[in-house]
Amino acid sequence: MSESVQIQIDVEAAKALAQWKALFADEVCERAKQFAAQSGQPNCVTLSHYKQAAQTALQSLSAAIHAGDPTDAEQKAA
Repeated sequence: MSESVQIQIDVEAAKALAQWKALFADEVCERAKQFAAQSGQPNCVTLSHYKQAAQTALQSLSAAIHAGDPTDAEQKAA
């Protein structure tokens, strides 16, 4: 028997998570393309390129999280 558990997530928390997820995904894609270009095969992104890119993107994501509330930038831009 599985009991349904309801969890409430703060709107600001959900927005931050969505922004961090997008930041990470965008950076992984861009850096993987850069690694592919540097390898001499710009039209062939490999798993190795994605792994390298993800490691670098993790550092950027960590910095973004520590820099503060990501929604601050959205509010300032509005």
